[in-house]
Amino acid sequence: MTDLLKAEFYKLMHSRSFWGMTLFSLILGSILLLDSKPLVFGLFHASLYNTPLLYFLAIVFAALFVGEDFSEQTLPCYISAGHKRSTVLFAKTIVYLASCVFLLVLPLLVHGLAGVIRNGETRFITDILAEGAVILSAVLAMCMLPLFCAFVFRDIGRTLAVPMAIYFLMIFAMNSDHSKAFAAVLPMGQLRLLALQEPAVPKTAFFCVDALWIILLYTGAYVSFRRCDLK
Repeated sequence: MTDLLKAEFYKLMHSRSFWGMTLFSLILGSILLLDSKPLVFGLFHASLYNTPLLYFLAIVFAALFVGEDFSEQTLPCYISAGHKRSTVLFAKTIVYLASCVFLLVLPLLVHGLAGVIRNGETRFITDILAEGAVILSAVLAMCMLPLFCAFVFRDIGRTLAVPMAIYFLMIFAMNSDHSKAFAAVLPMGQLRLLALQEPAVPKTAFFCVDALWIILLYTGAYVSFRRCDLK
C-alpha cells in the first residue's frame, strides 16, 4: 500500500497536466469572479458559488490520471506485480481525490485570502472553519463520479464523455424550477446553497448525502474493477 501511494503521488507531482490544470483552475476561477452573481458575503462565497463550474476540470483529470492508466496498462502491471485490486483502487482513489480537492479548493482559499487583504473580509476565517468540512465532503462526493466512471469504462473517451454529460444535466437541474430540491441532493448544488447562505436542509444532512454518494460510487468502482478482465 505504501509503495503504491508513493508511486501515485510521485506520478501526480510530476504530472504537467495536473499543474497546468491547477493554474487554469485558479485563473478561470478568478475570471468567473468578474462576472459572478453579486454576493454580499464576500469573495470567498462568490468563489464558492462558481466552484461547480470548475467541476469539468476534475472530470478531465480523471480521464488523464485514471483512464489513461488503463489505456497504457499501468494498473494491470500493478496487479501483475502482486498488488490486490482493492489496494490499487484505494491508492488510486486517495491520490485522485487529493488532486481534485487541490484543483477545486485552491481558488477558494486564494480568493478568501484576497478578500481579507483587499477588503478586510475577516469573516473568511470563521466561514472556512464553520463550512470547511461541509465543502470538503461535497467536493469529495463530486469527484467520486468521474473516478467511478473511470473504473467502469476503463478508457479515456467514455471516462470523459459520460461524466461531462451528467455534469451538464446537473447544471440544468440546478437551474430548473425545482433547483433547491435538486441542489440539496447534488454535492455541487450544496456548494451553491452554502454560497448563498440558504441551505435547504441542515448541514449535517449534507454530510449524510455526501457520504452516501461516496460509499455507493466507491463500491460500484470496486465491484466493476474486481470483475473486469485486465488482459
